[in-house]
Amino acid sequence: MGRRCSEWLCAVGLTLVLLVASLVPSPLERHPEWEWLGPDKFLHLVGHAGYVVVLADALSTWRCSRGEAAVGAVCLSTAHSLVTGRLQTYVPGRAFEPADVIAGVLGSVLAAAGWYVQTAPAGSETSG
Repeated sequence: MGRRCSEWLCAVGLTLVLLVASLVPSPLERHPEWEWLGPDKFLHLVGHAGYVVVLADALSTWRCSRGEAAVGAVCLSTAHSLVTGRLQTYVPGRAFEPADVIAGVLGSVLAAAGWYVQTAPAGSETSG
């Protein structure tokens, strides 16, 4: 019971941190040349990669396979990205950018695959 609570507490806490960070008005100017490739896309990739690992750890405390936990984590991370992207349209200096979602999904998928392989029981195939 303790592991389950701590994993979910971490997941909920990180969800709130990402939400707040995404909705703070941006003090920086928008750079149209960074629409599809820029430092913020790298941050989305890395941020969602870390988020997926935390979500997968939390989901794995339920009665689901590692594969289900990995896929569920990617789905939740992508949903978070889409919702916050839409909410950003109401925040000064922020805007919904499809490239942010793509970078987040890419980071999520790569991290979920790594998490899946890393959490395989010793001496087993990667079936989940």
